[in-house]
Amino acid sequence: MKLSRLMQGIATIEDYRDVEISGVSIDSTKVKQGDLFICLQGSAGDGHAYCDAAINAGAAAVIVCRNVGEKPVPVIKVADTRRAYSLASSNFFGNPSSELRIITVTGTNGKSTTAYVTAKLLEAGGHNVGLIGTMYYEYAGKKLPSTLTTPDPFELHRLFADMKAAGVEYVVMEFSAHAIYLEKLCGVCSDICIFTNLSQDHLDYFGDMKRYKAVKKSCFTPEYTRCALVNVDDACGREILSECRVPVVSYGLENPADSFAIDVEDTKRGSSFVANIMDDLVAVDCRLYGTFNVYNVLAACTAARMEGVGLSEIADCLNSLDPPSGRFNVIESGGVKYVVDFAHTPDGLYNLLKEGAKLCKGKLITVFGCGGDRDVSKRPIMGKIAGEMSDIVIVTSDNPRTESRQSIADDILSGIRKKNKLFVELDRSRAIALAVELAGKGDVVLIAGKGSEGYIDENNVKTPYSDSGELNKALGI
Repeated sequence: MKLSRLMQGIATIEDYRDVEISGVSIDSTKVKQGDLFICLQGSAGDGHAYCDAAINAGAAAVIVCRNVGEKPVPVIKVADTRRAYSLASSNFFGNPSSELRIITVTGTNGKSTTAYVTAKLLEAGGHNVGLIGTMYYEYAGKKLPSTLTTPDPFELHRLFADMKAAGVEYVVMEFSAHAIYLEKLCGVCSDICIFTNLSQDHLDYFGDMKRYKAVKKSCFTPEYTRCALVNVDDACGREILSECRVPVVSYGLENPADSFAIDVEDTKRGSSFVANIMDDLVAVDCRLYGTFNVYNVLAACTAARMEGVGLSEIADCLNSLDPPSGRFNVIESGGVKYVVDFAHTPDGLYNLLKEGAKLCKGKLITVFGCGGDRDVSKRPIMGKIAGEMSDIVIVTSDNPRTESRQSIADDILSGIRKKNKLFVELDRSRAIALAVELAGKGDVVLIAGKGSEGYIDENNVKTPYSDSGELNKALGI
């Protein structure tokens, strides 16, 4: 592809040679002959410092946002290299997103479940659907491991192109706060952007809740979406509703909304309720537990109806739908209910414990840890929540990354007031085995933090690991 074509919507190259470009790269160690190298600036370093290394490796042109001096290849200066990276990646693959209907899901909690249910409902309506998110990337019979909640632009547009070639009509994808801030979807305008909720997370990156909220709200603009679908029981959702510059559809349980639920009941298999979806009624009986999942299902049903999926297809799909992997998955053995869930924020853990207690006739046992190199301030908060709402707490590791397991546990322990039913077992497999040993008939064991995640990240090494697998091993099944 010629450089001039790749630069459409980014910059003119009248002053440069219109060279042939064979790929796009942001890592000088992975540059191939003929690549366009883009100098990004961020916490991992400044790409401008690697400009010469990229050229020596074969880069045919570079994009910069500050002066780097004379180079033997075209050097294109732009105001924002991250925007340029997203737009160039889209151009390289022929702007495939423009030929797909795209539904994005953003918020602190519930993104994966909402995206999963939305995708399944669209499939029930007869559509070919691709799914991109934390759990995995899935389309046309393929299921690929997820590297990031929202892939980096070059990989994202490669996925879009592959999906389009496979006949995919819809892409449902999670839109993380990091992806919004790093402008990964610059140049992509979704047809619907769903907002789930806002609570504390990622403050290690964004600094405070004000900035985190501003980032989430920034994707509800004409640049990023044509329509907003917003939870109005959330304070940030109500702000989006009042400030949004695109059409808004609302959903909720407590405040007036376009879509809402009545007669909500917990059942042995999950939840049942009557959903009023923009004045259309549908009886829902599904295998997703908890009030938080009623919100997720409401959002998905509303998005599906907005895209023309019939009420009978919605009801039938939800009745038979398996819960997404690692999201409130319930296993019963020996009269004990075990729940594996991804809850890794204070609000997520609170909701998990609240719903887990409803299943409990004995002791509520909680196994959890917190990730390393992430928001330290949430650790004692989560410890406090677990200590107050559980009968037994087992503090363990999650993804320590470059921190010590013990230092993370110490932060959690500082928030726990009740010490009489407290255990610390930093080996996560042994922590789960301990929970199984302590549990008796009528008890509920909550294993929180990793869900379907298939590894433990420690000292820059990802070791294969599964909460569900370790639980089955401890149960002997």
